[in-house]
Amino acid sequence: MRNIASFLRPPTNDAAKARTRIRKRTAASAVATAVVVAAATMSAPAPLNAATPTATPTATATACNPLPFNLPAPANRHTSAKKAWAYYFPPFPLAVDSPDPTRDVYPRWMDTHNSINGAYDLRDRPVAPQRATQTTWRQADFEKEVRQAVGAGLDGFIWEYNSSTDIRWQQLPAMLAAAKAVDPGFKIMLSPDFNTAAGSTSDSVYNNVMKVKDDSSIYRNSAGIVLAPFFPERKTPAWWDGLRSRLASSGVKSNLVPIFISWGGGTQKTDWNNSVSGYSQWGTRTASGVPTLAKESAEAHRRGKTYMQPVAFEDSRSYDGRYWESSNSSTLRDSLASAVTSNADSIALIAWNDYTESWVAPSKQRGYAVLDMAAYYISWFKNGVKPAITQDALYWSHRSHPTNAPYSMTPIGRNGKPTPMYIPNGDAAKNEVELVAVLKTPGRLTITQGSNVKTMDAPAGLTSFKVPLVAGTTPSFKLARSGATVQTVTSNTPVRSSVAYQDMIYHAGGGVAGTCAR
Repeated sequence: MRNIASFLRPPTNDAAKARTRIRKRTAASAVATAVVVAAATMSAPAPLNAATPTATPTATATACNPLPFNLPAPANRHTSAKKAWAYYFPPFPLAVDSPDPTRDVYPRWMDTHNSINGAYDLRDRPVAPQRATQTTWRQADFEKEVRQAVGAGLDGFIWEYNSSTDIRWQQLPAMLAAAKAVDPGFKIMLSPDFNTAAGSTSDSVYNNVMKVKDDSSIYRNSAGIVLAPFFPERKTPAWWDGLRSRLASSGVKSNLVPIFISWGGGTQKTDWNNSVSGYSQWGTRTASGVPTLAKESAEAHRRGKTYMQPVAFEDSRSYDGRYWESSNSSTLRDSLASAVTSNADSIALIAWNDYTESWVAPSKQRGYAVLDMAAYYISWFKNGVKPAITQDALYWSHRSHPTNAPYSMTPIGRNGKPTPMYIPNGDAAKNEVELVAVLKTPGRLTITQGSNVKTMDAPAGLTSFKVPLVAGTTPSFKLARSGATVQTVTSNTPVRSSVAYQDMIYHAGGGVAGTCAR
């Protein structure tokens, strides 16, 4: 397996020290299964989503709906001018190096307690695919992830890659093929890395774009192929202008929607305005940081550009001991709600599957709970109205131990030193159990932790109910109406009073009462 260099990404509330904290990380990734098929469309930058927003047709109910509302019919899911993306991190597909779950590398990456030289020490992972061994397993796995994303209302993935010799790039053909096979309306937005050395050229980015320029699954708008590089300020706006000019001279239109480390609440990066069609950034990981997003959206629009708003569930990094307090699902939900009220043009879930930092994809420790909660707001964002609730759903989240629980083992970080978990800045640690109830009609909610029982009368719609975490219990949750139990769900994560090692991620679960195959 190859090692691939990338960058650690501090959230916005860590931006003041971003440049001094960014360090290289290695990422063991999958073996390529396809060869890039070459073959696509510079004009002045144009808005990321140029079309006028239109109402999305209402879907008909399905026989088994895993969501508490109805998504638009498949053929109508991409008609809104508002777009929803997820940042895809290729080192962590459903399976890394084997179609056999018992032989794949993920079991060796879980809870290793050692991150020296870029080794992984994961606290969560994708659910192992259940499939027979097959020669096309890579594309089959990507097809499943595309179905998961489309099932939450997403319009595509933002695909991070390095050079054309990089394994991330070499996985791209299988992802493009998967998008076509599952949903031709599902697109892949390019997020190229680039040579940051002084005097380096744009050759690698140019060459790679030329290889996929005609692929129908590459995302483009009225100004051409959209490039959304992470941390683009490592090069000047003129460098990016030069890249676009090179592409234009070859007949390929393109435009830039940079994902900055931060842009200071919209007060910075004014020298980029003539070089971009829209603005975005890596985003906040705390609920208190969410108001900054609305300021950035307003500033982007004031400059006559679009805004792609970042959204994250949390950020927990066992490789260097840092985590940020996301307050259960509050950061996720507040960020998505902000995208609605601030009239963002698109949203980017950061990230889909980066299990070293931040992820929303269905996983072993969270199931579909995080993605399902996001889907509610994604539908609201894209269609302009709150989704009509068709069935009840209960989603829970909490940590596996209090943040101050004693522990006996300290993992070794990438610097070779012990790395106890700590919050570098932002909101203080919280120890709460949350029940997010999505209700068709009003009901009474109950959270039970041993002998500790708390209740709340909740209205129809989405309600967050939080109570203090009680160690030594396994939380359970109930919805009742008129004294009769309607739905119950029990956490699959016991809350321990003391632990061998710290696990600061939020575990989650729940959903609608029925079980649907996904």
